[in-house]
Amino acid sequence: SLGGAEPNPFNPRTSITYEVPHDGRARLRVFDLRGQLVTTLIDEVVEAGSHSVAWTGRDGGGREVPSGVYLYRLEAGQDVVHGRMMLVR
Repeated sequence: SLGGAEPNPFNPRTSITYEVPHDGRARLRVFDLRGQLVTTLIDEVVEAGSHSVAWTGRDGGGREVPSGVYLYRLEAGQDVVHGRMMLVR
């Protein structure tokens, strides 16, 4: 499950909290509103429990992305959950 992004809106950094019920692979990715992948924050095996990861408004190549609404998607086992956040530069 997702705890959400705090702060939201944010500049220059937000923390996304999430919880996974079982040990296993988790993937947390950020997309723009067109559905294009911006960056992958987590793609690894994680332990069951609560976790937090920071996003600094940069794409996978380290470049700053523009202000706007971004979607994040957590995939953990069979579970897929979504959230949205707003970057204000």
